[in-house]
Amino acid sequence: MNPSDMAQLAYFFLQTRVLGRSKPLLASFKLTYRCNLTCPACPFHLRPDHEAHISWDKALNALEQLDRMGCRIVIFEGGEPLIWRDGAHGFDDLCALARRRFLRVGATTNGTRPLSAATDVLWVSLDGIKASHDRLRCGTYDEVMANLRASVHPRLYVHYTLNRENWRDFPLALAQLRDIPQVKGVTVQFFYPYAQGEADLALERHERAEAIAAAIRLKKAGYPILNSEGRLEAMLDNTWRCHEWLLANVEPDGRVSTGCYVRGRGEVNCAACGFTPVAEASGAYDLKPGALLAGWRIFLE
Repeated sequence: MNPSDMAQLAYFFLQTRVLGRSKPLLASFKLTYRCNLTCPACPFHLRPDHEAHISWDKALNALEQLDRMGCRIVIFEGGEPLIWRDGAHGFDDLCALARRRFLRVGATTNGTRPLSAATDVLWVSLDGIKASHDRLRCGTYDEVMANLRASVHPRLYVHYTLNRENWRDFPLALAQLRDIPQVKGVTVQFFYPYAQGEADLALERHERAEAIAAAIRLKKAGYPILNSEGRLEAMLDNTWRCHEWLLANVEPDGRVSTGCYVRGRGEVNCAACGFTPVAEASGAYDLKPGALLAGWRIFLE
């Protein structure tokens, strides 16, 4: 991390912790609801506005607004963000502009496109070993694994959403990822039930407890799980202190808001929260050592 990065983070914590000003740290920027897949776990392609797709001008306005708000990290999502285009402008054009404004820029992709995005960080969604991933992700396992192996992205991660169909596969999936040196680490979260027509894949409490215990064991055994142990444990009952103002949200129509990832996208049910990135960000703000280390390793190391 260079001195400029350190200065940006120091200024953010001065503004928020010392001066008490609520500023978002991390933005979830949904460029589009369009996708080349129709995964059963995803509610967005089922929405009446599933064709929503932000324009270049609205995207620039949203980035400017995030910058004015003090946001330092932007993560592009979808739908499938790598297919985003508006006229002559493609996804990498938007990334280049964002990287001039923000500390770090990332994206989460389904992995069916070449993994060469011009982002600082790139997550690829993987939902199990071949059988479970193919059921949950439209038969794309072989394509995703080939793209992972072919990638030269410097900070490539796998993102694994634990759900009723794939949580038992997690150890074997991790073992298979160990053979792919391009993958620098794995982050996990838990399926959130939007109840908007997607498959009901939420874990029961005892399943979540077993999944959390397994993830912590695997992390202690040396597997590259980037979540902190403390924040994983906190996800069991979701009684952790949520600083939801640390999160900004951008929708494909250009609307910008702050607060819970789900608000405006579905019914908020904190007891069912599976959004570990928010738990980690909240823990880092509260100076939890494990959460601070997780953020460092993911974005800055």
